[in-house]
Amino acid sequence: MKTLFTYKKSLTLALSMTTVFALAACGGNEDNDPSANDSTSDSGPRVMTDALGNEVEIPENPERILGSYLEDYLVTLGETPVAQWSVANGTQVYLEGQLEGVPTISSELPPEEVASFDPDLILIGEETQVESGLYDQYDQIAPTFVLGDEVTNDWRKALAKTGEILGKTEEADQALADYEALVDDTKEDIQAAIGEDKVAALWYVADTYYAVSPTQSSGATLFEDLELNPANVNANLPEDNVAQWNPVTLESLAELDADHLILVNSTESSIEDILNDPVWANVPAVIKNQVHGVSRESTWLYTGIQAHTQTVQQAKELLTQ
Repeated sequence: MKTLFTYKKSLTLALSMTTVFALAACGGNEDNDPSANDSTSDSGPRVMTDALGNEVEIPENPERILGSYLEDYLVTLGETPVAQWSVANGTQVYLEGQLEGVPTISSELPPEEVASFDPDLILIGEETQVESGLYDQYDQIAPTFVLGDEVTNDWRKALAKTGEILGKTEEADQALADYEALVDDTKEDIQAAIGEDKVAALWYVADTYYAVSPTQSSGATLFEDLELNPANVNANLPEDNVAQWNPVTLESLAELDADHLILVNSTESSIEDILNDPVWANVPAVIKNQVHGVSRESTWLYTGIQAHTQTVQQAKELLTQ
């Protein structure tokens, strides 16, 4: 969960979610389905196969779960992790309400620091996090399950898989249903307010502007979920774009045709000072006073159901005022 340009690999959002939950009957009956790769019973630990092919014994009721940068999904499912992800400049601020009092752990997950929290289940998102023998070190501390890039690159899949691991598939399904209902209601409200107006989301950091991918992070919220009309800056992104946030040239910025602009400001400058630059002179959103500044601590730089829910809510607040 790191600002997505600096700390997180790019995510590709899918619009559908499949939850695989294979059950093995107890009392000696065998499940002969060759496609089933997980075994469960009515009680006790379950064995599941992770993205790396490891057979992981999942504790029946894990109480000390470590899921660094997966906290969004854990709190959605009613779980409080034993520690929360952090970097030098902070934590996932948008989750501070759910993670109040939860100690931090370095995003690099040093094994000795992991061990100090005495987890009984370790969830890892990206496969690169367990390279160079780290998986074996984590697995010696507690059962370690790697979700893998294909799952974590799609927050819906990540929520479903986390629910499956924890035996909370129904809770995951309900959370997603609630999100989709929120999207449907919000979509109507925003489109009634702005019609076919064009929308863009930019991030300003270290004197550089970045445009959000229309299929990832808050871009997926705006242009896939809420089905808003994207500004031309999206069309200028490379077709093989894999980054969540992509550098924008000043020439492209000067030609931006957005009627509404969400500007994530990670600098010390005020939005007013930023917009004083002549490059903005012909941008419709600036002319119409429809530039909406948000801070880097907001959810616009993150992904996950909690992040996207808050982004939907803020998009409605900003675009219908």
